[in-house]
Amino acid sequence: MPPLQIVVSDALSFDFVIPDVILAQELVDLGTYSTTDLVRLGFKIGTLDGQGVAAAMAHYSRNASQLSLNDCFALTYAEQQACILMTGDGPLRTLAEKLKVEVHGLLWAASLIAEQNTCPRDLLQTALQQLQSDPTARLPRDALAALIASLRTR
Repeated sequence: MPPLQIVVSDALSFDFVIPDVILAQELVDLGTYSTTDLVRLGFKIGTLDGQGVAAAMAHYSRNASQLSLNDCFALTYAEQQACILMTGDGPLRTLAEKLKVEVHGLLWAASLIAEQNTCPRDLLQTALQQLQSDPTARLPRDALAALIASLRTR
């Protein structure tokens, strides 16, 4: 089954930003999608200036045992731009909360999509079921199952 796509710019009233360094280094395996496709689907590309890079490096030097450099770039971008940080990474989430950066994960975004009715429920439910059946997906299984069940009853 081909991957389902939900156009993020149409699905939620947020800008979804990927720091450019992460796009260049970490998101190399996008399956059938290219980085150009991500922009077409609504993602924006963010950059850090010299001070931002220095701040990210400082976060990394203090947290290298738990966070990747790209985690620190994302955290710094969220801090400097007063953005919500979306991550499923536990240590990154913990540090973001400590620094008073609002942080959420994929299930939060999926819940908002459902609440705002910006995507057909059956499409959203199917996408979440695909994640549920993917053994490599690192999502809280109970919360994922509860969200899928709530979509069935709405």
